[in-house]
Parts: sequence; C-alpha cells; structure tokens
Amino acid sequence: MSSIRWGLVGTSDFALEWIAPALARATGSTLAAVISRDAARATAAAARVGATHAFSSIDPIDSNLIDGVVLVTPNSAHAAGAIAALRRGLHVIVEKPMGHSVAECEQMIVAAKASGRMLAIAHCMEWAPPVAAARELLTRGALGTVRSARIGASFLAEPGSLRRDGVAPATGDAAAFGALYDMGVHAIDTITRLLGPVARVHSVRTDSGDGDAIAELELASGVSVHLSSRWSTDENYFEILGDGGALRSSEWWGRDFAGHLELERNGVTEQITLERANVYDAQFAHLSTCALSGTTPVTSAQRGAENIRVVQEMVDAASSQSR
Repeated sequence: MSSIRWGLVGTSDFALEWIAPALARATGSTLAAVISRDAARATAAAARVGATHAFSSIDPIDSNLIDGVVLVTPNSAHAAGAIAALRRGLHVIVEKPMGHSVAECEQMIVAAKASGRMLAIAHCMEWAPPVAAARELLTRGALGTVRSARIGASFLAEPGSLRRDGVAPATGDAAAFGALYDMGVHAIDTITRLLGPVARVHSVRTDSGDGDAIAELELASGVSVHLSSRWSTDENYFEILGDGGALRSSEWWGRDFAGHLELERNGVTEQITLERANVYDAQFAHLSTCALSGTTPVTSAQRGAENIRVVQEMVDAASSQSR
C-alpha cells in the first residue's frame, strides 16, 4: 500500500474547504470518502471534494475501501467517534482538542491500543513555519538557558457566534472555558513542544462570563510561562527569553502562511526568513506516512492527552480560585 485512504467525518466549511483539499494533496494520502449523519449531505459533499464514497455513519464503513478517518466534528463527539472508528479497525486523526477531559482521552488511547491502529491528534501548528524555525534555533542553543516565555492564542468571537458554539463542555466547571479548548490548546501544545512539559499551574485569571483565561504556568525545566487564551480579542504572539537572547513572533499560528519570527542577541535583531507553508498539507503527509509505516506520530494521542491534562488543571485552578 502506497497511500492511506481517508474518510472525512464532517461537512463544515472548514472540513470541506481546508481539510478535504489537504487530504487530497498530501503525499501518501487519498481522500476516499465523506461521512455525515445526513446521507444526502454526505453524497453532495463527496461529489464536491472528489471523494468516491459517501457514508451516513462510521459503522457501515467498509474497511476494504477506507483505511482511516479524520474527525472534523463538534468537540463533544470526538471521543465517541474515535472509539467507534478504532473498533472498526480504522486509523484515526481527530481534530483538536482531543477530548473534553483526561478520562475521555484515556478511553480513546485504550481503544487505539486494542485495535492496533494509529490515533493522532491534529495539532497542526507543529508545522507552522515560525514554530518549526523556533524549535530549530532552540535546539541549537541560540538563546542560551531559557528563563521565561509568554504566548497568546486568541480569536475574537462574539457570544453566540459559530466559532464559540459547542467548543467547551455544556455543563460543569469547564463550560465557561471555551477559548482554552479552541485556541488555548494550540498555545499549550506549542509552548510545551518548544520548551518541555508543564509541571504546575500557578494561577488563572478569568472572566467566566466570556471564556477568557490568562494563566501563569511553570514548566518542568523551571521556565515560567504566561499564557493567554481569550474570546474577547485576537492574539497571535510568543516571546521566549533566555540568558543569551530572545525569540519573538507576532504571527506564529495560521493555516496557509509564512508568519513572523525574529531573533535578538547582543542588542541585534535578526528577521528569520520563513517559507510559506500550508500546515494541513504537512500534517497529513506526516500522519499518512506514520499510518503506513506503523510509527508513532509527533502529534500522538499521548501528546493530545497531556494537553488536555493541562487544560483541565487550568479549569480546576480557576474554579477553585473563584470559590
């Protein structure tokens, strides 16, 4: 087999305009089917994106025709959809966030181990040009010893907007933290990929009525991180400070973009040259290769679950502070 035949679960504009074309373009990937609860919608969407097959659910998918699925569904449906597909013997790529709780993530991981199929999380900013360049510079020790960092990933979205609808759990303490599940998980995934895991959450300031969260984190390395994830503004920045310099970006997340990154050392600022890239093309090429070869993807289920652990700790910290 030279290509993984993917079924796209979901027919939102994002799924059809961004994910479907990338699945069709990526090396080692074929867009073979569209799955929607509405059979007519599935058929129409499949014709629109050039997929051969259409299904009304995961259960009737013929594994002789489809090797895996990409779940672009409401967050509340991620766990059930992933588990159902894994039990059908299909590889699974699930959009971020992996789930609404650590418990959901653990159930998904158990199902993946039982099936022997790949479970990967679509943390696509792994392939964002500024992030990839920053990772290389940090690996080379360009900043010396890193002392602190700050990162913002926020999206201005009014109450009742489609972007905010259904992002966070509908009930419980996490219900007020939609921005964390939407854009905050990108920030958590990126800063920990660059600097290492979170050891503890020190504090979280929040406007529970709007879903904003500003947190102070401590990484296992001792690096302190200021993280902002909000619905009330657009934010797209990071700054990493070391005893030998600083890395700054005013555009680190995006879809099809080059972004911005600068390195300051000894009072001199250098603009880092970045090539434009579509993060989904690179993502699906990597994940298709992993599914074909049986290797663990960089955006593994374990990594996705760790990000949700941090989100859950932030929600718990904010909730305990408000009591």
